[in-house]
Amino acid sequence: MATQLFHCRLGLPDNPLKRGFVLPRSAARNHYHILKPEEILNWTTIGRLRDVKLKVSTVALFYKRPLSLGIIHVDVALRNGKWRKNVGAINWNLSGADSEMRWYAIDGEGTKPDPAPPQKQQSWYYSLNGIHYGYFGSRDQANLPKRKVRVLDSAFVGCATLVRTDIPHTVENTDPAKGRWALSVRFDPDFKNWREALAAVRPLLAAVSP
Repeated sequence: MATQLFHCRLGLPDNPLKRGFVLPRSAARNHYHILKPEEILNWTTIGRLRDVKLKVSTVALFYKRPLSLGIIHVDVALRNGKWRKNVGAINWNLSGADSEMRWYAIDGEGTKPDPAPPQKQQSWYYSLNGIHYGYFGSRDQANLPKRKVRVLDSAFVGCATLVRTDIPHTVENTDPAKGRWALSVRFDPDFKNWREALAAVRPLLAAVSP
């Protein structure tokens, strides 16, 4: 298996959604929902993951407006009172919107969320949050200085793809008309590192067409 430093296409169903699941309406703002796997995934997808001993913990459904750029971040979840980086996820672009996922090297520290906020938060706050670094290439937000940012890789993520989430990354929806609905599957336990993530999905690579 050729080493993939940031993303790796997988042989999973093109449509992971359970029959009858309807995507929410497009919205005026970027947002995401956290769901249980049985609420959104079809049993074929869940079964294929179970076959390779991957247990789905949560599923995130992301929406990004046309021509919008996300903040650069690292995915984290709260474990035993501390934020732990999520190593990887399997993502689908459900709406087929033209878009680009990018990974970065950032010179500087990001802003961590409060592990013990004064007010009770919704479950997403603890299960899928982020260390935020800022924007780069935004048309309507203050951008990080160019000298502090280096693009490591970029890719269009369409069908099922293992993506690295423990280093700074973001997604830009470059589509002028179509909102981007993306599905992101997380696992319990999470991978210890990216090498382990690649090894875990190795059996799924054989089904990928050249």
